[in-house]
Amino acid sequence: MDLVNWHKTRHPNYLGINRPNMGSMAYLEKLQETILIPISNALGQTTVTYGFTSFELLQYIKKHSPGDMAPDIDQHAAMELNSRKNPICKRDGAACDILVEGYEHQMHLVAQYVCKELPFDRLYFYGKDCPLHVSIGPKESKYALIRMPNTQGVRVNSKSATGDGTTSLFEHL
Repeated sequence: MDLVNWHKTRHPNYLGINRPNMGSMAYLEKLQETILIPISNALGQTTVTYGFTSFELLQYIKKHSPGDMAPDIDQHAAMELNSRKNPICKRDGAACDILVEGYEHQMHLVAQYVCKELPFDRLYFYGKDCPLHVSIGPKESKYALIRMPNTQGVRVNSKSATGDGTTSLFEHL
């Protein structure tokens, strides 16, 4: 499953395991069924650029390629526990970042499709030519956030919306 094995391309030197527990697996299957398959069927093949992240893989990423990460809220760890047996992420669910073939420079159109058609929890938009972060969760909050680089190149929060208001976020990009 690309949601689990995505790291083999992005972090080929990671030799540890990235195995989801049963709770994580259930959410990953739901993410595949309710988000990735519908996007692929409607728009084109999806490529997972950042997917499920076990505690071990998260430790590796923090050490070797830290960046704009928020494991306590981004849902990439799904239902995994840290070394103290506490949830890594305080939000239930699962997340991935994707690119869609044919939309690599028009990811705002993919964001619009997700907002109009799919039962997502959170969607983070980083730019027309950047992977789109999308998650599922029990709340299905339908929250979308645009995060764009500032003059120093650091991503900052811009506009956001929930529910039906999310589709208009991407109309004039």
